[in-house]
Amino acid sequence: MVQGTPSFTSESLAALKQRYADAKQAHVFKYFDELDDQTAAAFFEQLSSIDVAQCNEFYLRTTQAATQEKSSGKIEPLEAGSFASTLTGAQDDESARWRAEGMRLIRENKVAVILLAGGQGTRLGSSAPKGCYDIGLPSHKSLFAIQAERIRRLQQLASDAGSPAKIPWLVMTSGPTSAATQKAFVDANYFGLNADDVFFFNQGVLPCFDMEGRIMLEQPGRVAVAPDGNGGIYQALRLSGALDWLRARGVEHIHS
Repeated sequence: MVQGTPSFTSESLAALKQRYADAKQAHVFKYFDELDDQTAAAFFEQLSSIDVAQCNEFYLRTTQAATQEKSSGKIEPLEAGSFASTLTGAQDDESARWRAEGMRLIRENKVAVILLAGGQGTRLGSSAPKGCYDIGLPSHKSLFAIQAERIRRLQQLASDAGSPAKIPWLVMTSGPTSAATQKAFVDANYFGLNADDVFFFNQGVLPCFDMEGRIMLEQPGRVAVAPDGNGGIYQALRLSGALDWLRARGVEHIHS
């Protein structure tokens, strides 16, 4: 079977098996020899894309942190001088200064907006992306439409007569929501924004682990995966090319 599969060789398969054996996750290959060529090739690609040693480390750090939190039962607050808010503590002149600085940066096209839109509206009774959902407003506008309106309005407020401001919009989707989200934007003519100012990218995924720290299989030829959470956004930005896109535009700040 290996010889008939163009995407990997016996040597590359052996090396991959050794990598998983070293990480004590060799069980994922239990059914490999029973797979047809196409499924085996896809499974090989999936397994190759997973940094199994790093995923093991994530699992250990997560379980250890959960144990420590249970034992300590105490979360320390941030130091008072390490944050500030317009809602509490800021004086009117300080808030005005922050606003003026923000508008200046927007006017200079140095600010982008990022939206985490990977979730489906299943808990809301919809299989569509949450951003497409009608949340019951009199206008029946979707969350995507509302966010786009805010971006357009900010662009108008920050623009001067000679140079209109542009706010790039990064939209992080997931495997189940990517196509539907992009279709919603196309159908709505990007909600009045320039299509060149919108960048779609998928959030990452991580393997699912059982309680013993073993990677789980969704089926004999596929690892079960789940979204890697909000913290995965940094790697997703890098791997998708979004950071390069932002640098090329001169963006220095991202608002989420």
